[in-house]
Amino acid sequence: MRGPALLAAAVLGVAVAAPSLAPLDPHAQEDLVGARWLAPLTRAILVADGSHRARVVTDVREETGRWSGLHAGRVVGLDAGQIARAETRFYLLGTDGLGRDVASRLAFALRHSVAVVTSSVALALLVGVGLGVAAGLARGPWDPVLMRLVDVALALPRLLVFLLLATLTRPSLPLIVLVLGLTSWPPAARLVRAGVRSLRDGGVALAARAGGSSPARMALRHLLPELWPLVTVTAALLAADTIVLEASLAFLGLGAPPPAISLGGILAAGRGAPAGSWWILVWPSALLVALVLGTRAIAARAVPDRAAVRAFAIQGR
Repeated sequence: MRGPALLAAAVLGVAVAAPSLAPLDPHAQEDLVGARWLAPLTRAILVADGSHRARVVTDVREETGRWSGLHAGRVVGLDAGQIARAETRFYLLGTDGLGRDVASRLAFALRHSVAVVTSSVALALLVGVGLGVAAGLARGPWDPVLMRLVDVALALPRLLVFLLLATLTRPSLPLIVLVLGLTSWPPAARLVRAGVRSLRDGGVALAARAGGSSPARMALRHLLPELWPLVTVTAALLAADTIVLEASLAFLGLGAPPPAISLGGILAAGRGAPAGSWWILVWPSALLVALVLGTRAIAARAVPDRAAVRAFAIQGR
């Protein structure tokens, strides 16, 4: 599991250190004309003209004692004073249509995705594991009732639920976390319920009852530790699905409002990109693919016993 673990550590590191790692302010629009749609690896300078407005100039060169550069595709002259006071710029991954640095925006978008996914999956596990344990330990009619509740939750289309809520209230980060978390708990509930039912009459559970443990204490201290690897797998799979859905909502304009930056929002901003501005679509797409494949690789490597996973899934149907 070394590869996926290193990937997860790298993602978390970039998310936590995004303010320090981002080369520029992700919201800064330093030059709406000269800095828009600059290609990756572009070197430029930020100079002030006579009206105290900033201009991003590329391809700066000196010829016979005079300086010149390109501003929005036009050759402009520069004097020595402007060159001396200029600030250097290096756009590693290019710029978008508003002249904002794509690398900085991707770093903050990754931070946003990690925050949303972590909060949503934690909420989903809290609800799903709680109901799964309750259904697994329940006797009589309570287990069927709880499982029908799970079936109803599984039947709800998550995207349509959010669209309905978006028409009733303004989209916000707490709303996105609540919707994603409260619509993704059923798989965890079914898995935990199946695992608890397979363990509740085993030796560990019998020993816990003999020691006077209550059902809640028995579940927390003795049963859930046995199921923790499977819960981890479920969390990783939920995280992969949540990453895609959150990006889809942002792409449709239903994500968290500014100043939040989302991978889906960056993709949406690139829909009007001119021909040849491939970077505005490639970089966020590649990051989304890497995040989804990485979380699924963590799930695949964390499975302790595939036969046990299949057995629990069958029992949970």
